[in-house]
Amino acid sequence: MLYRVLCISVVAALSQVASSIAPAEDAFASVVSEADLRRYVRELVAFGPRMGGTPSNDKSSAYLSAFFKKQGLEVITQEDPPALAHWEHSWRVALEDGAVIESAYPFGFSPSTGSPRIGKLLLVENLGTTAPVDEWRGRIIYTPGDVGRAYGAIVKSGFLPAAILTSAPNDPKRYVDWSRLSSLSASASHPVPVFSVSYVDGRSLASAARAGRSASVSLDSTVHEGRGKTVVATLQGTEPGPYYLVCAHGDSDSGGPGADDNASGVATVMEIARAYATAIKSGKAPRPRYSIRFAVWASEYRSARTFIEKEGDQLAQLKGVFNFDETGTGAERDAIYFESNEVPWNEKILRTLEAVAADYAGRPGFWTEYTTNPSQGGTDSYAFLPRKYRGQDYTKLEIPATTIYTAAWDKLAELDQTAGWESKGSADPKKLRIDYSLYYHSSADTPENTTEREPQNMVRAVKVTGLALIRLNL
Repeated sequence: MLYRVLCISVVAALSQVASSIAPAEDAFASVVSEADLRRYVRELVAFGPRMGGTPSNDKSSAYLSAFFKKQGLEVITQEDPPALAHWEHSWRVALEDGAVIESAYPFGFSPSTGSPRIGKLLLVENLGTTAPVDEWRGRIIYTPGDVGRAYGAIVKSGFLPAAILTSAPNDPKRYVDWSRLSSLSASASHPVPVFSVSYVDGRSLASAARAGRSASVSLDSTVHEGRGKTVVATLQGTEPGPYYLVCAHGDSDSGGPGADDNASGVATVMEIARAYATAIKSGKAPRPRYSIRFAVWASEYRSARTFIEKEGDQLAQLKGVFNFDETGTGAERDAIYFESNEVPWNEKILRTLEAVAADYAGRPGFWTEYTTNPSQGGTDSYAFLPRKYRGQDYTKLEIPATTIYTAAWDKLAELDQTAGWESKGSADPKKLRIDYSLYYHSSADTPENTTEREPQNMVRAVKVTGLALIRLNL
């Protein structure tokens, strides 16, 4: 008899939880705003690249702090240790007839030129295998290849060109009309500015070099020690101690506009916070059992490490990390992905995300294709994971951590699915095709090219995570 009573009590309790979940999920999903997500991205991009320790990071952190406070959340700002930061105010690359190379974008940590530097163009097909010679002095070198380690060899040789222009990866199918961005090593003493250009502009520069034409370059840039500012906001739960972390890197780590990478991820964090707080205020969703912290990192990886170090013993209370990186576009597929399914302690949060995805797949305003996938590395969820799962070993704790995204890298990836994680939401459950961004780390990663074209991607990332948090946290 006692066993029967206990069973009835358990069933009743589960039924009560289930009955409270559905209205809460409806309340959350109904207030997610595509228009607001698009607006957040535009406003963030307007601040500039937002890299840690720069004036644009200062502006964006103030903006985010005000936003979270408006939602009724508790807000703190954490500062990273000092480090060199770069930002570029203005630049110009033009041929001798005044034709401007519109796609030109400076490498990070390139030096200011002062007055414009003018020199004859010189085509060097492969800087890495060509020894610097005296002829390079004062010339403006164009190369279709990578600059990479060749830069150090050029500086060491003393045969300093006025500037270097590169169209790497020089692929007629990628970065055609826009440039792939890069950076020199962190230093305030580089003597030669480097600029990326598009494949098409690279063809023009090669022709101009062969014709013996000249070009001019100018750059006004700053390299200075700064402290990145990370904004952390807390939606208090009903029980003290444990918490979930919802986060995204706030910087355009390439130094460009960074609409998809990663204003889209930041916008996703902002909208989850707003929608959750709104649903609670309306009385249609309960306050979460455990607190939810929303973090926008000043710098990818670096600021997550600062957070981990400052948390100390409190980090053991972290029940799961939901990181967002590139939720604003997708070149070939219409899918949403949940990363790191081979990490054993990720199972609970990933099974929850997968269950939400399956329950809502195909409904208007949601998604069609979805899947978990093995780790690929390269974003802030890996700050919380060990090296054997592509992590950084910043902590030895087994903290569940996933990245939710709609595109990764700059070309289609094929991954073998982790055994036991084959998903009905994927076209091929065993051989995954991971979508990518045409504008990854490029001068064309603008709202017009990414988030304005596919704002539904951010909406989906907000909804799947918010609904998963409700299921995990009642």
